[in-house]
Amino acid sequence: MNASSDLSLTHLQNTAASHDEILNFGRPANPTNFPNPQFSAVTRVNASVHNPATGETAVVTNVFYEVRPDGMPPARAYWIGRTLRKAIFGCVRSCTVLRLREGGWAGPHGNSFWEITPEMAAVKIIDLRLVREYRGRHIEDPIKEVAAMQFLCRNGAQPNVLPCWDLFRDERYIYLCMPFCSSGELFGFVERSGRFEEPLARFWFGQLLNALYHMQKNG
Repeated sequence: MNASSDLSLTHLQNTAASHDEILNFGRPANPTNFPNPQFSAVTRVNASVHNPATGETAVVTNVFYEVRPDGMPPARAYWIGRTLRKAIFGCVRSCTVLRLREGGWAGPHGNSFWEITPEMAAVKIIDLRLVREYRGRHIEDPIKEVAAMQFLCRNGAQPNVLPCWDLFRDERYIYLCMPFCSSGELFGFVERSGRFEEPLARFWFGQLLNALYHMQKNG
């Protein structure tokens, strides 16, 4: 989309409301009580991984993927990489997305054969020990966060809202898998640029409004 083009935001009726009209409308509704998150089982293993770009194969650590009840292979696996950010309840790490090689499935707990894809992901790894210790003592609620992300994606992804690809849980951790945003956060652009010219500001602000509209519409 061109930064200088007009954005279609006619569905955002409150953008034309005055301050007095908003005050007279009354108190906002309480946030949605999201359904409990639905976790899939997961295994975290050492795995044989092939790199198509170099032709090399190696056994690597920290590969995780869904353990399906029917024993069928998962859609993808994740190879955990560097730490992107530390958080109160854990950390966010980059991941390389893996796919099974033809004939490579050896069962949920076997030594399956994977290969690297060009796709990257980010995984928020939430330590359940910290959740039990600190939940309710901080404004941030990691369980409500993952429930909200899963709820907002139930009818498909919205282009301006970061989707939840997979949500796993084992005895120690929750794994929230999302797309990897290689350019970082919008706030980083603001810090580096100091300010945006109006056409660029309108471009980003239009996307923010669309995301907020989607979230408000869904509770």
